[in-house]
Amino acid sequence: MSNTGKINPQAFVFDMPKGMAAVRDNQTFMAENAHLALQFPIPELRWYFHPSYPGKQTTIQAQSHHGKTNFIDYWAHQAAQELSESGRKGIIIKINTEDSVEMQISAELAKGGAGTVDDLQTGIIRNPEQYIKVETAVGSLPIVFIGESMGMDDGNAAELYMSNIARLIDFVRKEYFAEEMPVAAIFLDYIHALPFDPEIKARTNIEATRRTQIMEDENRIRRAAKYFSCPVIVNAQSKQDEALSTNGQMMKIPGFWDIQETSYISQHTDFLYSLWFPKMHYPVGSTQSHRDMPWSLKVKDNQMWVKVVKHKGYKNVGQSFPILLDEYGNMQLDKDTYTYIASTTTTGGPQK
Repeated sequence: MSNTGKINPQAFVFDMPKGMAAVRDNQTFMAENAHLALQFPIPELRWYFHPSYPGKQTTIQAQSHHGKTNFIDYWAHQAAQELSESGRKGIIIKINTEDSVEMQISAELAKGGAGTVDDLQTGIIRNPEQYIKVETAVGSLPIVFIGESMGMDDGNAAELYMSNIARLIDFVRKEYFAEEMPVAAIFLDYIHALPFDPEIKARTNIEATRRTQIMEDENRIRRAAKYFSCPVIVNAQSKQDEALSTNGQMMKIPGFWDIQETSYISQHTDFLYSLWFPKMHYPVGSTQSHRDMPWSLKVKDNQMWVKVVKHKGYKNVGQSFPILLDEYGNMQLDKDTYTYIASTTTTGGPQK
């Protein structure tokens, strides 16, 4: 007779009747909580980008300074607005281990039109009446931040590793408010910046320890998505140019295996999206072309590209889309570029 040790077999073993009952329970839950299906932040692209459902992980990868934080911040902001407008109970959790909470909330105020992030960070309020109006609106958004505040000492900051983050989310859900609040979505920026987790056994080789850390953090993120019954959106760092699989192409959007240090995240995440700022590789105002491309790329200062690299369980994979960012961090489809490219291809849009 096998020894199951401390594991509870009833928690992991499902025959068909038990499995069917679990499916029915989940269907009932989703029917009552349809708002927990997290929509892509840009409405014009929701026909191609599938919702991220509870228990699922979406990973956003990009090289340094290619808009990961801009994108995940905008997505969290849109999710909070839509949750608030739905009138449903719930909270959006935002975790950032690099930017201070003050910086993150200034970015939220900027998206609402209170001013540019640069102005707000330096204490410049050009329109006090508009600032108060936006501050009131943003203050009502159901967002809870987990991160560092200005002046926090290194000892406290070092405690913000993944094991403790999960405990903090549980605290927010069960104890922070007067009543328990469901978590509608978790946004984490970013997995490579998480402090070393002392609950992970260190290895003698630093590279092996680092890979183990990322793998364990990835496992904990996926368990968190299931435990909190919500979608989790995670940023990840892409490789540098010389190691990037698309480095020799005109469109240098990171590929499937381009997450830095490990392939584990790409293998296990449910959805994988890649971001790219053309201006980081080409001069703004220049026109780029390639013999294998039926269209040319006009490099804009405020243009980002997003590509679906992985949509587990769905056929919409491989297409990329141009997006425009305004000075406040808001995003929309670059319709002029997309319409031009669609007119030159038989697929109706950019593919590479």
